[in-house]
Amino acid sequence: MALAHINLSVKQYFNFMCRTDFERRIFHDTYKEFQKKSKIYSLDQHIHTFSQMQKVNAKANALHQKLQYAVMNNITALENKMPVLSDLEERPVLFNWAELHICDSDLLNKGAHVVSITYTSPKLILHEIIGDLLILSYSGKEEETLMVKITENLMVNYQQYESLVYS
Repeated sequence: MALAHINLSVKQYFNFMCRTDFERRIFHDTYKEFQKKSKIYSLDQHIHTFSQMQKVNAKANALHQKLQYAVMNNITALENKMPVLSDLEERPVLFNWAELHICDSDLLNKGAHVVSITYTSPKLILHEIIGDLLILSYSGKEEETLMVKITENLMVNYQQYESLVYS
């Protein structure tokens, strides 16, 4: 019996310390797009950081989405497999939603550019919690369970609790 229906979310950060090709592509592509798309918010180059742009013009928040469009092909290439979350058998957990967020950036300093992608799984069935392990299955595939270790960067989003009904 299911304890709850949940989603798992995990965030991956991208900065100048990239280690994989995927991380490098996200970092460089989003910075290049930031340079292009943020010019209208830089007030003739008097403002150069993303946080300054947000303070002066709330419309600068649209840059999150504009940068995400620039890396959609890279995210699609992941084939809905989270690069930063696997089960105990090293199978990547699937995601059906990925959202890019600009943590900060600077038109004058590429090293200050930091973005994150939050990956969110499809609906999962939580069967049991054993210590720091979640016993899960994908909705519709209850016979195929996976065990995921709870870590500090894992967020569990409760959608629905299951309860017994007595009559």
